[in-house]
Order: sequence, then C-alpha cells, then structure tokens
Amino acid sequence: MRFAALCGNGLIKNSIFDTASPENRDNCFAPYALLKEKFHVSDIQIDTVDESQGRTLAFELHQDVQHGTKTIISYLLMFETEFVKIENGDAAEWSKYRKIFTWNDDLIDGDRFVKINFPNPIQVHPIDGFANRNQFCCLISSNKALYVRDDRDLYPERVKVIRWFEMHAPNDFDLYGVGWDVPMVRGNLLGKLERRFWRALGRMVKLHPFPSFRGKVAHKRDVLMKTRFAICYENVRDLPGYITEKIFDCFFSGCVPVYWGASNITDHIPADCFIDRRQFRDTCEVYNFLKAMTEQEFIGYQQRIAAFLQSDAAYPFGSEFFAETIVTTIVQDIGA
Repeated sequence: MRFAALCGNGLIKNSIFDTASPENRDNCFAPYALLKEKFHVSDIQIDTVDESQGRTLAFELHQDVQHGTKTIISYLLMFETEFVKIENGDAAEWSKYRKIFTWNDDLIDGDRFVKINFPNPIQVHPIDGFANRNQFCCLISSNKALYVRDDRDLYPERVKVIRWFEMHAPNDFDLYGVGWDVPMVRGNLLGKLERRFWRALGRMVKLHPFPSFRGKVAHKRDVLMKTRFAICYENVRDLPGYITEKIFDCFFSGCVPVYWGASNITDHIPADCFIDRRQFRDTCEVYNFLKAMTEQEFIGYQQRIAAFLQSDAAYPFGSEFFAETIVTTIVQDIGA
C-alpha cells in the first residue's frame, strides 16, 4: 500500500471523502469519495494531509496552488480561477507540479495539462412541467466580489439582476445564499473593512439591503425543485471551459437556467438546454422571454436536459470521469 495526501483549502479529518459528513452540502463530496475508492483499488490510500502525518508519501494532490517548495511528487487540481486565487495564474507555481488537472480549455495539451471539470453526481429529475413549481425565478449565490478588477466580472451582473427584479417584478423573484444581509462590497482589503463595518452596524440596526433575500438554504435542490427558472451566472465570463456546478444544480432539479459564463459553453452543453443570457440585451428582455414561455415549451427544456444528462456528452462532468481521469493519470505517471 502506498500513501498520498490531499492538501489545501482547509481540508482536514478526511471529511471531504465522507458522504455522511454534515459538511457534504448538495452531495458535493461524492466525487471525492469515489476518488478515494478508485485510488484504493490501485493500492493507494489517499487522506487529507493532517491524517497523513508521519507517513512516507508517494505524492500529494493539491486543491489549487499551495505555496512552498514541493519536496515530493505533486499534482494540482486547479479549480479556482486566478481572479479569486491569484496563485492559480502563476506559471512559476505550475512548474512545481508533474501534472495539472484543470477546466481551462486553453491550457489542455494532451500531456501535462489534463482536462477535468467541476465534478457532479449525475442525476436526472422527472419531467414535471410547472407542477409544484410555484416560484418563478431565483438566484442562489453568495454576496462576494473579485479581488481584482476585470471587465469579465459577473458578481456585479448578479446584483443588477437582483435590483431589476426587486424594482420591476418583486413577486417573481427570490434571492438565497450567504452574505446578503449587508450591501454589496468590494473584494479587496477595503471590501473587507466595509464588510466589517456593515456587520458591526447590523448588530445595532436591522439591515435589509436586499428585499428579495429569503435566507440561506441547506440544500439548493430544495429551492430549485420548486422554481421554474434560475439566474445562473458564473463568477467570471468568457473563460473557455469554466463551467461550474451552478448550471448542473439547475439541471438536476428540473429547473431551467439562465446561463452566462464560459465562452464556449455550447461546445460542452447543448444550446437548447438552457437560456443563453448573451442572446438578450438586458434583464427586462430575459424576463419577458421567461414570462411568455408556455408549460409545453418548459417541458421541452426539461426533456432536452434529461436527454443530455443521460448522454455520453454529460459523462465528462460526472463523478466517474473525475475520479477515473485523476487516478489513471497519476497511477500511470508514478508507475504504481
């Protein structure tokens, strides 16, 4: 038996491999549980770094770039963009890794940079039309901001959508997530100070800066199964291959997403499975399109989504592809 460690992002106590963990929100740990199983089949035991103390490690697998000199063989799972984690855009840091698994289609070279997607336990929702979908449209997200300025930043675009609905169609929109009990703030140091100020003020005065805010949700599926449409914007637009779990959260719940993000989204997901925000001038046009949609047209979206999820085209976004790609690549590389 060889040993390995999964490092980064505060991962401890093997919780990321445990689907019974209370931290396993929306079953996001399922791909990692499968990853651990597949490594075990290859006679490799992978644990979080704290559980690996004192062992001689065959390699480390890092979630996003980790600082420091790599003294053993290391591989990189580069999921976060450089706009959120600056180190992920540093080519000097990349040089410390034997292989890099990434969503970034521009980097894939068939050798050192290996294509991987944000993994999802694929599931197909029954075709139910408007039945039990009493909520018209929602947005589930955190009130955050990029650390660096960039024209492709979609955090402000989410806020624009929220404000439009609150002003023009408040009964057709619900906002869920974390941090919406304070106004939108910047993502730099000044933003941190602003957030502290609003938090402190909120302890003295009840703040309600976003009237559409309904609070946190334990499971996004609980909301999306009751909602017809969801505003589904990535953190950053026009990054080829940057397709996170957001659109799939909608698919798995039979909710039709209004998507804005990856420049080549239709290379990976059929265009008739979602509403492409790029095809509309503004939120008003999107809203009018949604309101005019008949139940039969809505069912058509659900049917196409279900067909996609059951097709080979969806396999690269599933847990099996994620685990198999990583394990096969690393095992071949180290000769295990």
